[in-house]
Parts: sequence; C-alpha cells; structure tokens
Amino acid sequence: MSERFVVIGGIAAGMSAASRIKKVKPDSEVIVFEKGEYISYGACSMPYYISNPEGDYRDLIVLSVDDAREKRKIDVRTNHFVLGISPTEKRVFYRELISGKEKSINYDRLVIATGAFPVKPPVGGVDEDYVFSLRTLDDGIKIKEFINEKKPRSAVIIGAGYIGLEMAESFKELGLDVTIVEMLEKPMPDYNEKIISTILQTLKENGVKAFFNARVERIEDNIVYSTAGNFRADIVLLATGIKPSVKLAKDAGIELGENGAIAVDSKMETSVSGIYAAGDCAESIHRLTNRKVYVPLGTVANKHGRIAGLNAARETIRFPGVIKSAEFKLFDREVARCGLTLREAMEEGFDPVEVSITASSSAHGYRHRYPIQIAMIGDRRTGKLLGAQMIGKVGVAHRINIVATAIFNGNTVKEFSMFDLAYAPPFSPVWDPVLIAANVLSGKLK
Repeated sequence: MSERFVVIGGIAAGMSAASRIKKVKPDSEVIVFEKGEYISYGACSMPYYISNPEGDYRDLIVLSVDDAREKRKIDVRTNHFVLGISPTEKRVFYRELISGKEKSINYDRLVIATGAFPVKPPVGGVDEDYVFSLRTLDDGIKIKEFINEKKPRSAVIIGAGYIGLEMAESFKELGLDVTIVEMLEKPMPDYNEKIISTILQTLKENGVKAFFNARVERIEDNIVYSTAGNFRADIVLLATGIKPSVKLAKDAGIELGENGAIAVDSKMETSVSGIYAAGDCAESIHRLTNRKVYVPLGTVANKHGRIAGLNAARETIRFPGVIKSAEFKLFDREVARCGLTLREAMEEGFDPVEVSITASSSAHGYRHRYPIQIAMIGDRRTGKLLGAQMIGKVGVAHRINIVATAIFNGNTVKEFSMFDLAYAPPFSPVWDPVLIAANVLSGKLK
C-alpha cells in the first residue's frame, strides 16, 4: 500500500517539498492544499510586474496547477483552506472554499509550508480599498488592477525595508509621486552607515520623499496622517514586515522557536515525529553563530522545501544553514549583503572589525567605470570573514555571491584576499573590489 504525503501550502517551499517527495517515491500519493488560486510563483518579481505596463501575472507562475497535476502527478488542491491538524490521528481537517464543505483526510507524513502573513500597523484606515499589502500573487494582481483602473497620482509607502524600497521604484516608474514613512531612524538599519547614506541619496535623486522616526497615526480620506506630516495618498502600501504563519502548528502542539517560527531540526523535522516544516513559517540555523534565526527569503524557502521533502520521503539530508545573503535593486543601484552585520557580530560575541572602501567596477582606461562601496567585517580573534555589504551601479549583485561563498565555507579574511578571481578590464580591475576590501581588512586584523 502506497504512502500518503500531505503538504500544507503550495508556493515555494510547499511545491519544492511535494516535487521532491514525488521524485523519490513516484508511487506515493502526494496531496498539496493551497488556500489561494495559484501555486509556485515568483513573488519577488511582483514589484517589476506591477511597474511593467505590459506585465502579465502569468509570467510570474513557475509551475501551473495543471502541470503539477499532469506532469508531476501531484494532487494539487487550490482554494482549500486547512482548518487544523491532529498529530495523534495523523489527520488534516480542511474546508473547500468554493463549495464551503468541511472534510478531513489522513496522512502518513506531513509537511507544513504555511508561509508568513503581512503585519498591518494598528491604526485606523488600513482596511480601506486603496490600502494594500504585497505578499501574494493576488495582492500583486489587485495593486496592478487598481493602478490601471483608478490612475493614482500619489503613493505613500509605510515602511522602508526591501519591499518598501523596491515598490518606491515601481511606483516612480509608473509616474506616481512617492512618499515613504518609516518608524525607524533610517532605512535598512543593519547596513553600514556609508551604504545607508547612498541609499538615502538614491531615493532623493529619484524624487522619493522619505521621512524617518515617523509614526503613522491613521489613514483617512486618502490622507496618511503621521508624526512627520500629513500626506496625500491615492494608493497606500503597507510594507511593515511579516510574521510566520504558525497557528496551525501551534494549535497542533508543535513547538515554536524563540523567534516565533516553527522549531525544526537540521532535517526540517518539527517536535512531532513525521511532521516537517519549511519556508517562511520555519526557522533556520545560522552557519556562523549556530543559532536559530528567522530568514523569510525565497532562496531559503526553496531549499527548506527540498530538504523537508527528501526527509519526509525517508531520505537523510540535512539543511546546511544560512548566512542571510540578500540583494535588491534600488533604481540604478544594486544593494546586497551576506553574513553578519557589525552589530550582529558584536552581539554574538565576536571581536569584529569593519572596513569601508570604495573601488572601481572596471579597470582603469575602460570607459564604463562606476564606484562600488563595500563594507567588510572580520573577526580579530580567528581571522574569519564574517560579513559584507555593498552598493553600486554595476557588479554588486554577483560580487556578493563571491563573498557569500567564502563565508559559507568558513574562509579567513586572509584566505579570501587571495582568491583566484577571473579578470578582464570591462568587468574588474586586476585587484577586484572585494579583494581590495579583504586586503584592507586583513591589515586591520593584524
């Protein structure tokens, strides 16, 4: 008799898990419950879909429901909302959203991939029809439809994290007047101060008004009332962060971690044997600190799902951990980070040293040369490379991965400073900017 695997959630982690299970155990029954209409889409591309007048939401879908069912033989059930889990009975209770019928089904092994939900500030007006969050494909479709139909001229973004900054560019490309209101004292506060200054300058150069240390009081009649002033808003975007969606797990008696996400071991197994968790609802282990962290990124979710699926199918694969590698585009600049920030390194008990340098993206004599700012961090006691952040017009998004590779593999700053990197004048000086930063840092660590 074949086994039945149930996966709750059909986006990045859920479909990765389901696909791995089916690959390892092709004769098994794999059922995916997804409360929405779509599965497996590129959520990170939504700001660019919104700003592209020719953009079609179907271009964001990586795997269609039909292909999942027909080609991968996965029983995908969209518009199905899971109500509860009974680990003792090995049963999942759910509602068919279209018919309204409530049913249940048993499982042999279960993967929870319920993702995360956007946090709304506790102020009046957040449920107005011109106020949006951007988390799901449905959210992106609704924002684009609103812009096409209502032709807004002004936008207020509440929050200056990744989504807030990316959507500032998206709205500006559509010709909107854009204002950011952020309660913290600066955007991306964990970044190096010089990089933050360049982020602020980039916003200013592109006509984005940004207010910090500002608290939103209410949203009313297309006005955002805040401690920094009152701002006209034909459309409002709430970009105030997310929280892991863990109610199902918590109600089922599954342990949560200190960060509020579902606690898992290196096999992505929860505190209940045979139940796994993956993606934005689950915690990760940090390779540098060996501590549990919450890193809700698409790259991490896909890896989580793969590991959870393989182990659910009774393979033995361990998740190697994260170093918080991330990057985003801000108008004509690329911004990226990996590893620990200076603050994080100090809090974790390292003896960190940080250097900040500016170097050229290309060799002398090559006409297209742009400055790249790099902040790099190392540990004085061990010499280990701990982290880096960068900003520049070209060459940042790929360079950060060089540093990430070194950190992931535990290299020292001195070892990294002599990495054999490829060179040609259009792409790099003889000494690449990341190697220049490493050599400067190596001197400071002595």
